[in-house]
Amino acid sequence: MPFVPLEPSALRLGLFIKIEGSWFSHPFPTNSFKIAATKDLETLLGLKKVKLFVDFDRSDPETSAALDLLDADPREQPEPQMVDAPGNDGEVDALSPPDVDVPFEDPMQRKVAQHEAFQVYQSHLQEVEHQFQEVLQESKQMVQDVVAGRPRGLRTAQKVVGNLLDLLDGSDKSRALLNLIGSNETSEEFFFHATNVSSLSMMIGLDLGLSREENEKLAIGAFFHDVGELKFPAETLLRKGIMGKGELKTFLSTHTKNGVEMVEKIPNFPYEAVDIIRQHHERLNGTGVPSGKKDAQLSTLAKIVMVVDVYDELCHHPDPARSMIPSEALSYLYVKCCHTLWHDAVVSLIKQLGVYPPGSLVNLNNHKTGIVTSVNFDNRLRPIILVYDEHASMQEPIVLNLAEEDESLMIVEAIRPGDLAPQIRECLNPRRMISYFPSKTPVEALAAG
Repeated sequence: MPFVPLEPSALRLGLFIKIEGSWFSHPFPTNSFKIAATKDLETLLGLKKVKLFVDFDRSDPETSAALDLLDADPREQPEPQMVDAPGNDGEVDALSPPDVDVPFEDPMQRKVAQHEAFQVYQSHLQEVEHQFQEVLQESKQMVQDVVAGRPRGLRTAQKVVGNLLDLLDGSDKSRALLNLIGSNETSEEFFFHATNVSSLSMMIGLDLGLSREENEKLAIGAFFHDVGELKFPAETLLRKGIMGKGELKTFLSTHTKNGVEMVEKIPNFPYEAVDIIRQHHERLNGTGVPSGKKDAQLSTLAKIVMVVDVYDELCHHPDPARSMIPSEALSYLYVKCCHTLWHDAVVSLIKQLGVYPPGSLVNLNNHKTGIVTSVNFDNRLRPIILVYDEHASMQEPIVLNLAEEDESLMIVEAIRPGDLAPQIRECLNPRRMISYFPSKTPVEALAAG
């Protein structure tokens, strides 16, 4: 049944309602929800310049809602407790609230602040998207140069890496970059993977205190870690996701050898970056390839790239049906790879990405779906989310900073893109967020009511 108009006098608990009006005309997180508390009823009755609608099919029956309205028997309520006030010579006074000034937070102003912060984030995302596309275009030429043995490839790589490092120096821009990392395009798989691994490796390097020079060498090695794959025919690369264990081992050993041979022809190619290409499929317990080296025999930079390479492969498996969502991949690294991958780098990656990395699709316990736009580093379970609401205006996206919302509103689970309806998936595409610039500012919207 579609929504039908509802008079405020007919409001009750259990109704699934829609508020038609600006998102800034009410204090609720979304425009459509089920009324769950008497305080929500009181707030709804006080709203101005809005229209109310109800969907009876999604509402609770009136009888059960009426029961919810009944208060507990007042005879069962505890009597006010008495305390012995200090410094009062044993005289007993009724307990009273402490005389503390608690700042009042206007929910509307909180919404305005969150919306304005999202607009700033959008500008960062737009700028980073432009720079990210430039990196992808330059990376194609520099990889071709390196494969051909031309020194120009290394000079271009140093320039690209410097630009990425500058991008990562600003926390807002690095968070925007994380959203783009989470949205690979299969037509550019090799270059997206190279850029993802390079960017995330640098984030870990910065977190672990590497110098800029060390981080540049880390990024160059990370960018070219799979360059040896380009010596294989396309049909072999397409089969990576279905190779048997023996064939895969041979492929991994051969492509690292190919890559080392390629870059060693480039004058002044950093030996630290060569070690990354040579060792990124080794493992700390000696089970890796091509040499079966163990922890102490491996380069620190290579151990960082190992972690990021596995993470990105888990999230973007050649067989899409076997790809993990980011939260699953991070959990896998932490739990299943404790003997094979460097723990400090795994922890640093989780620290950078959060429990729900930017770009993660999530379901909330109010039955809404959203995409994580940014991590709250002080509370990684409560990120900033762009919420899909079929009844909200595309010009006024709903942005929730869960760290500032009531604790009863929370993420229930991370979900796969394929589990969403196409129109929701399209609205919550990380790159789509660049186009979410509203026609008027939040303050103007609030004033318009």
